[in-house]
Amino acid sequence: MTHSQGAPHQQSPGGFFNLDIKRFIHDLMRYWWLFIITLPICWFTVYTIHRYSLPVYRANISLLMEEKGDNMPQANMMEGFGLTPGQSSVENQMAILTSLDVIKRTIDQLDFHVGYYVKGNVKHTEVYGQRPFTVHFDSLHPQLLSTPLNITILSDKKYNLQVISEGASTYTYGTGSNGPSVVIPEFNGDYYFGEQVKTRWGSFTINCNNCNPSLDQDYYFIFNHPYTLAAQYKSRIRTSKANENSSIVHVSLTGKNISKNNRFLNALANVFIATNLAKKNLIATNTIRFIESQLLVISDTLQTTGSQLSQFRTDNRIQSVSAKADYLFSGLQEMEQQLAQLEITRRYYLYLKDYFSNVLESNEVVAPAMYQTDNNLLNEQIRTIMELNSQRLNMKESYSEMLNPAQKELESQINIARETLLKTISSQLLVLNENVVRIQDSKASNESELYHLPETERRLLGIERKFELSNEVYTFLLRKRSEAQIQKASNTPDHQILEAARYSGQISPNTQGDQRKALLIGFIIPLIILALKQLLNNKIINAEDIERITPLPILGQIIHSPKEESNVALHHPKSVVTETFRRLRTRLEFMNSDKACPIIGVTSSMPGEGKTYCALNIAATLAISGKKTALLGFDLRKPGLNKIINSNGHAGLSNYLIGKATIDDIQMESGQKNLTIIPTGDIPPNPAELISSAKTSELLEVLKQQFDHIILDTPPMGIVSDPYLLARHVDSLVFLVRQNHTVKEVMAHTLKNLEDEGITNTGILLNDVQVTKRRGYGYGYGYGYVYGYGHGYYED
Repeated sequence: MTHSQGAPHQQSPGGFFNLDIKRFIHDLMRYWWLFIITLPICWFTVYTIHRYSLPVYRANISLLMEEKGDNMPQANMMEGFGLTPGQSSVENQMAILTSLDVIKRTIDQLDFHVGYYVKGNVKHTEVYGQRPFTVHFDSLHPQLLSTPLNITILSDKKYNLQVISEGASTYTYGTGSNGPSVVIPEFNGDYYFGEQVKTRWGSFTINCNNCNPSLDQDYYFIFNHPYTLAAQYKSRIRTSKANENSSIVHVSLTGKNISKNNRFLNALANVFIATNLAKKNLIATNTIRFIESQLLVISDTLQTTGSQLSQFRTDNRIQSVSAKADYLFSGLQEMEQQLAQLEITRRYYLYLKDYFSNVLESNEVVAPAMYQTDNNLLNEQIRTIMELNSQRLNMKESYSEMLNPAQKELESQINIARETLLKTISSQLLVLNENVVRIQDSKASNESELYHLPETERRLLGIERKFELSNEVYTFLLRKRSEAQIQKASNTPDHQILEAARYSGQISPNTQGDQRKALLIGFIIPLIILALKQLLNNKIINAEDIERITPLPILGQIIHSPKEESNVALHHPKSVVTETFRRLRTRLEFMNSDKACPIIGVTSSMPGEGKTYCALNIAATLAISGKKTALLGFDLRKPGLNKIINSNGHAGLSNYLIGKATIDDIQMESGQKNLTIIPTGDIPPNPAELISSAKTSELLEVLKQQFDHIILDTPPMGIVSDPYLLARHVDSLVFLVRQNHTVKEVMAHTLKNLEDEGITNTGILLNDVQVTKRRGYGYGYGYGYVYGYGHGYYED
């Protein structure tokens, strides 16, 4: 037989990532019991997790966050105090609401610093509200953090305290400072309720609320670090707007205690609203403080000039001045008032210059005192800086300390705006100084005319002028302070609570959903196992595996034989195994029909694949059909044929090849008609050289004259070079593949070597196929010949 190698063989249509769907379905039917194992295991695992895991609940609260624009109504506000920063967007307010600082202040207002727990066999449950005892701690003494302090109630008056810590830190709540770390090998003591427990790692008193020692229940409590607690709550808070254009914000919190969730959300909303109101009041507070500082100066001046005026009138017995003097005095008074106003404005400009030179270096809210000026540009610049700073603070609350590109851009805008404002203030100070010089010149002119008046009248005018000026300035500042106080008292927060915190359901564990997932996983696991079993298997299973590796023809499939005898064809001629060899014989006779005495080689890629067994039974089936057949044991390295036929030192091929025996000497009767066996003989030290000698060709030519078929049992091709030498003498080469034994990579490599050697007259034989009976199908793995149909064959 000759066969030329074709194009590379294509993937089988049933394959998907080398997955044989047909075999996969067969494995599903074969290993159905895997589903019986995995489904209950997965369901029981979910049940156990649910049984011993703490449920997590969700609470919701709704807030109305009003968005204020840049143009705030100022009609009802005092002159000069209408400048307030535009409120940030809803998104920025949401960031403030969930900031670590706001959450920390919320926790400080609650009793969350101590956590109370009930011990269970597997899970420990936190109790809040209805707890059997309450811990009152000394806020100025360090307390042990994150360490269970175990409580066993001995009676309604006494308890046992036990603490074990390999090392934990301490914290002083009153000062907000971290204390030293401590190691507590073991602490155990009995105390009365209400008695102070004071050690180097804690100072507290435990009061009994509803102690019941008959419950035989153990408890423990833990001191929590405020910032750690705040970070935990921050990670569990979620905010969302009702819709894209809405200012209604929904805030949700997840936690393991329903009442604790609700109380925290309500407190958080109140702290947030109070923070918003405090920021609005900060401008008015700073303005009142500035006015009061000016009032202190003016009140001293007013008191002094008032005393001087009263004393002068008494001493000089004069109460008024002439009309001209009154006219000149009025002019001077107006100019003095202008100078006083300019002086207050100058002080305000200097205050702003100092304020904006320093405040932006910190992380504080920008809220300068507001004073009436005629410069709208200056007011607008201050407004811009306040808005930019508010955005900067929101970003710092929402993001980490590392500046992102948006923060860098915002910092740059703030710096530019501040430099512009400071330059504007400097230019305004120059203009103000010029106005002061001009008014002072006019004032000097009026004063020169007053010098022509009588001395007593002139002095009276001077004192009255100072008194009236101080009185008017003082009255003006009092009015401004009252207006600022009214504004502060009338401020209301921008936000309000629409719906108080309420329980909105359990989010985990999701019993029904997890059970469905468990059943799905229990169904998927066997599928994955079987898929991996096939994908990771590197052994030949069936003919489809062979077809994926090579386009060489498959000559047949030899079914596994449970018989002890090696020559199944002779001892069990009607068995199914013998029938598979008959089918192979028919295929070989057809392929070698043009040969008078075909030489058939039997080889494989690796040892243990059944070469000798198949070679013997091929020769036996040919002999049964009346063909004179010779079986030659050419495996000179590990002669398996010698063991099967029990040659017992009979001369064989090696003896002939070295010239120590004749052809007649090495022939051995097999006990079967028409079958002659030539054993291997003694194992030679140089088998390759013997096989490549001319004696091999001479032997085969002589045997062709004596026999109808010659079968060669050769060594494995993947191990040694001997079979490649013999392959050049054969007419057909039967390449043996054993189910669940032959390695795919080794087989592919061996067949590639055959191709490189130019050996093309090859066919594949699948050996040791494990089969199962199927009603109506015959024998498995595609062996489609239905035995017993009119022939009387049996499987024994």
